[in-house]
Amino acid sequence: MRLIFLGSPEPVIAPLKTLLDTAKSRGDEVVAVVSQPARPVGRGGKMADPPVAAYAKTLGITTLQPEKASDPDFLAAFAALKPDLAITAAYGQILPSAFLSTPRRGTINIHPSLLPKYRGAIPVPASLLAGDEVSGVSVLFTVQRLDAGAIIVQESLPIGPDETSGALTTRYFEASGPLVLRAIDKLRDPSFTGTPQDETAVTHCRKIDKNDGEVDWTQPAVIIYRRFRAFEPWPGSFTHLADRRLGLVEIKAAPSALSSAAPGAVSYDKKDRVLRVATGEGQLLIHRLKPAGGKVITAEAFWNGLKDRERVQFTKVAP
Repeated sequence: MRLIFLGSPEPVIAPLKTLLDTAKSRGDEVVAVVSQPARPVGRGGKMADPPVAAYAKTLGITTLQPEKASDPDFLAAFAALKPDLAITAAYGQILPSAFLSTPRRGTINIHPSLLPKYRGAIPVPASLLAGDEVSGVSVLFTVQRLDAGAIIVQESLPIGPDETSGALTTRYFEASGPLVLRAIDKLRDPSFTGTPQDETAVTHCRKIDKNDGEVDWTQPAVIIYRRFRAFEPWPGSFTHLADRRLGLVEIKAAPSALSSAAPGAVSYDKKDRVLRVATGEGQLLIHRLKPAGGKVITAEAFWNGLKDRERVQFTKVAP
């Protein structure tokens, strides 16, 4: 089959690489890659391609980067490639019906959750926020309704107790390559239509806001730690000490640790070299943190740098 891959962020290079490494031996061909346009990055505002586009270009693969997937010129170029199958993975744009009707065998999507659970743009953070110990990867037909297509293949995968959203997303997309190959093999049968999703079991991801990373110390330590994992790398977790914003870089939950202090009260553990912060239930242990505009520092360096160590209190918002 003539394959076209659509994706943008670095983690989805993994399934693209699997397709490229196996296509010839399987009698297939990746004829093009579609990715987001180049955007300005960094303080200098230098234009840079998304990781998938940059990777494809280094290999000399035809790369299309429309501003909108509904652009007529793009749709014409896409149709001219005569694709049999389009494969999407975190592409980042809504695909119009004119696109979906073009590939002979359809368009399929790699989604890092066990659909119908966590339809939407942030399934990995959603599973971490929920405290799931298992999630997985689904490969499904793309339809006009968000993540509602029939399932082609699906695999359950564990979630490590300390895995962050970034690490888990990378691992799940690495695991998706073999699943995509299985999906392609199923699609060689023109009568294969997949397994419809159970609409009574559908859940959706809520949108994450940049302010969601602000720690509410009245919550239990286990919930704060879940949120820390879910919001890493974006938007990150942070708190305030007076008018100073502090990013949390490395933390652990101590749910069984007893404390009579008010939530947010901070003490320093010389033995373990950590900050112990009282929460609504248990304590949070901070190993490393990052003052706004500064470098990442250890808990010990932070504590030693305080002028007043009496009644140190982290707050949810700056007073």
